[in-house]
Amino acid sequence: MSDPAKRASNPFDRVVGPWERVIDDMHATAERYREADQTVIECHPGDVATLTGEPLTAAEMTGDVDPGRRTGLDAVLPGEEFEAVRTVLRARDPDRVEVFRATGNGLVFLLLSLWSGDSVVMLPLYYDRQEADTLRTIASDGGFPVHVRPLVDDERVSVTIDDPEPCFP
Repeated sequence: MSDPAKRASNPFDRVVGPWERVIDDMHATAERYREADQTVIECHPGDVATLTGEPLTAAEMTGDVDPGRRTGLDAVLPGEEFEAVRTVLRARDPDRVEVFRATGNGLVFLLLSLWSGDSVVMLPLYYDRQEADTLRTIASDGGFPVHVRPLVDDERVSVTIDDPEPCFP
């Protein structure tokens, strides 16, 4: 990609360095939780997208999945990780949510710790800082929505962060 315009529109170069640090922080935090006898599920999203209510996935665009008005952040997880998250969060909302936030390269990086019973789901996310106002407006309607799903967009687990302020710069 030698075209500067293409580089500017592709967030990969802006994401990769800080994202690796977020993942390292997730692993270190997960180890501390394990030392405190918590069961930890570390998530490694293959993609994170900001959803504004418009269909974004192929399944939604073809009508295979009814998107409703899905908004917030959407993370695609590997199959085994999605199954583990679904097992922990399918029957209940998290008991507690901790949000760790960092900014860099025009992005906002989040690491969510979603506590449910004796399990903790650790979910790293990011979004473009220019999307903060849109996400703040979405969150003003009842919290900050986060969705995780497998690559095949046929099911998802959704949680809402009741206090969205820690998610914003």
